[in-house]
Amino acid sequence: MTLEVKPKIAAALEALAAARGLSVEEYLESLVERELPGNEEDSALSAGSGMVWEDGLLVYRTGRPLPLAIVDDAVRQARQERARHILGNRS
Repeated sequence: MTLEVKPKIAAALEALAAARGLSVEEYLESLVERELPGNEEDSALSAGSGMVWEDGLLVYRTGRPLPLAIVDDAVRQARQERARHILGNRS
């Protein structure tokens, strides 16, 4: 099957596929498989994916947890910024 898309869409698909470590073909195949009827396990995951408003913030839901190192770094950075804000130059 061949799919003709505008260059702008092709570039966006290439970027999305690369971000997931996939070829464009693999990425498109995974999208189609998620949407096919009878794939209830994957459709449950895709129902919770995408951009959503949560507690006043725009959050991207992928259905996969973040690696612990990323969470730890974010918490550490937030604590350091809060300490600098509270203590000023004394920290």
